[in-house]
Amino acid sequence: MRQLIKLLYCIGLVFVFLACDSKEENKDSSNTESIKTFRIGMNAEYPPFEFKKDAEIVGFDVDILKAISKKVGFEYTLHHMSFDGLIPALKAGKIDMIISSMSATSKRLEQVDFSIPYYRGQTLFIKQKDNTTLVDKESIRGKRIGIYIGTVQEQAIRKLKADYNLVVIPSDTIFGAIMNLKANKVDAVLADLATAQGYLAENPELVGFYQENDGSEGLSIAFDKNKHTQTLMQINQAIETLKESGEYDAILQKWNLK
Repeated sequence: MRQLIKLLYCIGLVFVFLACDSKEENKDSSNTESIKTFRIGMNAEYPPFEFKKDAEIVGFDVDILKAISKKVGFEYTLHHMSFDGLIPALKAGKIDMIISSMSATSKRLEQVDFSIPYYRGQTLFIKQKDNTTLVDKESIRGKRIGIYIGTVQEQAIRKLKADYNLVVIPSDTIFGAIMNLKANKVDAVLADLATAQGYLAENPELVGFYQENDGSEGLSIAFDKNKHTQTLMQINQAIETLKESGEYDAILQKWNLK
């Protein structure tokens, strides 16, 4: 009888341990907030938002990320990659977060979750200074237009392509689009105003001739769909706190965005 009781006791302990292990496994598999060091994807070829200086990635987005991370409480590493490769890398688990002058378009919202906007931009149309035919948006009809792949400017110009009889020439970087303009391979380039200003300062033969809202909801931080929801809520709160304080304005001024 004692042996039977002892056997039943041992079997009971086995089930208790198995149950505990099962709970721990379920806890680990459902915990999407366990990451303390996030791998941040960005395309560091878009000054003043993100670009390389002396082998270090710097810019407005980097400073915003730094301020947010201090308030939310996480570490991060930066990973440079092509802009159109950012969301695929996020979906594949190669990175955990994107902050790279990315707007929350309806198409992107099907794949990722976005924070509230941390910056709202404008689009500038750029031309060669001696080009007198381009004076406004209507004058780009029938022209060759250069854009940076994956940007809201590309989406906007492709919507006009048929109606305006445009030839759209994409580039992998904004630098490539500007070089095409300087080489007369395109008649005009569409770019974010803040980024364009830096290139205009370095290339006096280029000028802006038309400006409009970029049509997006603003630049936001992206996470894979339905992951890190708690962190996303904390980031939204941090963005609001930064904007209510003088810290956000100071970062804007540092990068000549105000």
